[in-house]
Amino acid sequence: MGWKFWKREPNPMDPQQLLAQARQAGPEPQHGPGRRPQDTVHRPQDIPSGGFQLTVEDVFTITGRGTVVTGRVTSGLIRVGEQVVVSRAGQQLGALQVTGVEMFRKTVNEARAGDNVGLMLSDVRRDQIERGDVLTN
Repeated sequence: MGWKFWKREPNPMDPQQLLAQARQAGPEPQHGPGRRPQDTVHRPQDIPSGGFQLTVEDVFTITGRGTVVTGRVTSGLIRVGEQVVVSRAGQQLGALQVTGVEMFRKTVNEARAGDNVGLMLSDVRRDQIERGDVLTN
């Protein structure tokens, strides 16, 4: 009897056959020749959006400076000196002024969508803002 390597069945998952079938199947992928798929991915800064929005993750008090809220900016842009509105469960609680913006212990003038930031707010106590509140402008 013996082994009959020369008469074995073709492998249905043969990479060369699959590649040949894919080439015959049709057009190039949607990202096209010479372009990488990564180039077509939209970053949060590229997506046009309405106004600023941040969901509060934590609240701190810095003695002599004020109250700091931290979170990720989900849309828009915020700058030092702008007004933000605090909302809880759809109810507006009031307007506050941003007196400072920090990212990773560096003071910056603005924060864009996708940034994790700490916003220094004036004229508000720690117990007036809770985790889950939404800041908008």
